[in-house]
Amino acid sequence: MYGLKKAFPNSKITVGVGDWSSSLLENNRDIDEIISLNGPWHNKQNCYFPANSLLTFIFGLLYVLFSREARCLTKQNFTVGIDVLGSRQGCWLLRRAGIPNRFGVKGYAGGHKWCKKNIEFSENKNVAKSALSFLPLLGSNIQIEPRPRIFLTERETKDAVSHWNISTKKFKRIVVAPGGGFPEKCWGDRNFSSLIITLLKEKELKIFVVGNHDDERRINLIENERLKNFCGKLNLRESAAIISQSEFVITNSSLSMHLAGAFKIPSLTLLGDWYGSAKSHRIQWGYDEGVVLGKEISEGKRNIPSVNTAVELIKERLLLN
Repeated sequence: MYGLKKAFPNSKITVGVGDWSSSLLENNRDIDEIISLNGPWHNKQNCYFPANSLLTFIFGLLYVLFSREARCLTKQNFTVGIDVLGSRQGCWLLRRAGIPNRFGVKGYAGGHKWCKKNIEFSENKNVAKSALSFLPLLGSNIQIEPRPRIFLTERETKDAVSHWNISTKKFKRIVVAPGGGFPEKCWGDRNFSSLIITLLKEKELKIFVVGNHDDERRINLIENERLKNFCGKLNLRESAAIISQSEFVITNSSLSMHLAGAFKIPSLTLLGDWYGSAKSHRIQWGYDEGVVLGKEISEGKRNIPSVNTAVELIKERLLLN
């Protein structure tokens, strides 16, 4: 959005997102309008059905043809539509809305043949950098940093600082985010619990656990002065503010990985059994200050990271003795 607004300052930029994440776009000066599009999108459908299966096709088509949100979209008279992910569902929706200039992604999840122009998907390119490839297709060659932008209010930042309640540099502030889209994607609740127990042996660490209501019981440890479980107690923006004031984030491959990236907070992403290559995942989804640990099937590494491996890396990154 920043690139689009910078390249085309007089344009009206509307972003369609699911209600669960729309709050993160509040106060974003690059966006003129936020609309609800709670469709059965490709990556989320993969949590329930095989990729590009008949069921994903049916659910996507029903949403595009008959949902109230899709009907409302057709009344907006947009001139340009961008399907950033690159899927059949997204491109169908742009076509259903009557948008004449449609841009998509070729080589990911289909739909590109319904677009006027496409960028090429590559497993060896970061998705944020790939998204910026839409700018030349629109006639702009500006260069910006490929990183999400979240605009917190002064109140939100002050509240986060108050939660941490650290007046000296004695404590290092760690966020743990154990939630994820589906179990196979996650490093595991037991692993995260063991990790926290081990880290709390380091007296200079303070740990906050963040997540939604579904994550409340993932970490069944007694809270104390240095361990607080905020799962289900904070909204998305409040959790983002907590991360913005932390010094290190430990997470699955989930939203918290990208919140850390938005605020340039060093992070460790721990992959579950679902992923075959940590190196590939970091290339596609990672950030310069982040580390991704997981399997490397092509190199014969078939096990997810151990708790001890994670602990040693965290100590190294935090310069703990």
